Amino acid sequence: MCNRPDCGRGEIDGQNFCGACDREPLAQDHATAAVAVPQPVRGVGIGVTSVRPDPWYGLGLVDSAPGPSPGPDAPDLPPPSADPLAEEHRYCAACGQPVGRGRDGAPGRTEGYCAACGHWFDFARPHGLTIADRYDVEGVLGSGAFGAAYLAHDRNLATHVVLKALNRSVAKTALHERDVLIGLRHDSIVRILGFEDEGPHLVLEYVPGVPLAAVDGDRPETLLAHGVRILQALDYLHARGLLHCDVKPLNIVRFREQSPSGAQDRVRLIDFGAVRRQREEGPIVAYTTAYAPPPGDPERLCPTPGFDLYCLGVTLLEVCRARWTDRSAPGIDSLNLLLERATDTERPWRRFVSARQFGEQLSGVIRQVVAAPPASRQVARPSALFGSMTEPLHGGLGAARPMDHWVRARPGEDATLTMQAPFASPPPGDIIDALPAPLSDPDAPDVAGSTRRALAESRSALRKRSPDFAERALAAAGLPDWHWLHAWYSGLIALAREDARSATSAFTTVRTSVPGELVPQLALGLCAELQGDLAAARSHYGAVFDTTPALGAAGFGLARIHLLAGERTRAVGTAVRLAQEFRYEREAQVAAVRLSVMPLGGPAHPAPTVDDRERAEAGLADLDVDRAAEAALRAEIRYADFLHDRDRERLSYAIRELGPHASTEPEYVALVDLANRLRPPLRWRRAGRRGGTGRSRRGGAAGTLSSRYAE
Repeated sequence: MCNRPDCGRGEIDGQNFCGACDREPLAQDHATAAVAVPQPVRGVGIGVTSVRPDPWYGLGLVDSAPGPSPGPDAPDLPPPSADPLAEEHRYCAACGQPVGRGRDGAPGRTEGYCAACGHWFDFARPHGLTIADRYDVEGVLGSGAFGAAYLAHDRNLATHVVLKALNRSVAKTALHERDVLIGLRHDSIVRILGFEDEGPHLVLEYVPGVPLAAVDGDRPETLLAHGVRILQALDYLHARGLLHCDVKPLNIVRFREQSPSGAQDRVRLIDFGAVRRQREEGPIVAYTTAYAPPPGDPERLCPTPGFDLYCLGVTLLEVCRARWTDRSAPGIDSLNLLLERATDTERPWRRFVSARQFGEQLSGVIRQVVAAPPASRQVARPSALFGSMTEPLHGGLGAARPMDHWVRARPGEDATLTMQAPFASPPPGDIIDALPAPLSDPDAPDVAGSTRRALAESRSALRKRSPDFAERALAAAGLPDWHWLHAWYSGLIALAREDARSATSAFTTVRTSVPGELVPQLALGLCAELQGDLAAARSHYGAVFDTTPALGAAGFGLARIHLLAGERTRAVGTAVRLAQEFRYEREAQVAAVRLSVMPLGGPAHPAPTVDDRERAEAGLADLDVDRAAEAALRAEIRYADFLHDRDRERLSYAIRELGPHASTEPEYVALVDLANRLRPPLRWRRAGRRGGTGRSRRGGAAGTLSSRYAE
């Protein structure tokens, strides 16, 4: 059985790998030590099962074809330099002391003897240097925090490798770290091939590529997918109790990898000279200042996996911000919010605490980005933080007009009807009931059972429309104000008080914390609609619906906004798209019929055209609804016809057809009365005396009714 504490259940195969976690078992002396590695803890539970879906699913949404070439004449990897090594990276290979340093403005010696141990050094001609009688150095690839990286030819393997010199404090612990480092095996981590005592040096796989950067032709999802791959690598490292400590673009090599399906765009994390164990005490002494948390940050004093995650956030910020600055583009606003959280220096407690937590939100951002052309990929999947949402919140669009609307309709002198609005924004109470319950966050700090119970009580009070009790229960939960769960329940409580403005503020806090999630954006769209902010509602609804129509409430909301803006064709098109979702098929088909013909009045809302009415007739013919709904929908279509041709007779007949479906006798009487009042006016014709037979006054009425309804 696998002896890793985060697995502990897999069988070891013939190649000494676990069948469950696909890793080698820990050596006996490391198995006990690894127990101290921090593991993700359970978070807030509110009666809904905690889930941990695959946080790397964003990779499946991105085309893996090779990225654009850096240039037609540019080699994949800059050639190694034959220049002398920079002074700040000159250290004795024997004792690790600084050598070859300048004094009083004079440059340091590039060759000579170490003053501490007398060992010869030569940094003037790295080409020609042989290390451990095996590695022929061909040049300097670069200089890191602990020394130089050489490109060398391995005589034994007849291939190129990279020798990473280990100096300063890492030299003291290199022997203790080498077993762990050599055991690293991950597709997005440079392979460590061996360790040489001379120096000491790490022997690494040579990856011909270029530092991670955006080039012409790159799409944002391509770079973000590379971020997910690096997060996978960090998750792999952190699970082994290690920190990389120097994540930056120069230490992420982008290269082309050949596979049976062709060339693939890939990245690998390199330069493990600064690696350290998580349980190691004391501040980090080697890092790249531009990518590390600022001085005084908790991660500088007591580093955790959050140190690497911060460095990656800064890396992605640098790679993406120069090219994708339009926050109105699909997913770009979410990307900015994600990177703002990952690199928040004023509130470090908001930052991500695990690579999986970061990866879940980054994958969610990729899902929003690829929903737009040219990828146009829509993905429905369970949320990591919210339960399912089945209520469409169609606001009346997904069902025929209620019978009460026709019963209470009042005709004018020209037979136009004054009726209740054909649809409405979902009321706050319905929104509270429909929005999904939060799940336990596997990466959130653990909380007491009393907190879980308090949140459950708050949710129950909201369902009973008791916002005051819900607020007291939330206060008893003891969550910090910045936590997204606290903000979520605060937003629901504000809705219960019909305070859409405060709810918007709370849900905005949730969105900034989990920008890869769609439910907070949906909640913001509903709040904007309640406030009459059609532009904001359209933006939020559109982002959610374009990403996944499975959240039907966004589609119905977008259709309402389009119609209110006078865009009938777009409203109908949205309903037709939503009808492709099986869960909302019937409601969306009904909405498409109604949106085609319902009048709103005013110059900004033109009456339905002939094409609109014909489309509604065709849609009704294909609908599988009961007779009452069919009669109500047909009445709505006939009223649209009446506004065009003023045929009162057909409208009156359609209203009369509603009568048999009335639930009470007073409703039936009201409908028949309405139909009679809509009859065409009676026109009397007096019989002519010429050529006619006329009637005597005693013979009866002197005229006849021209209406078919004369009785």
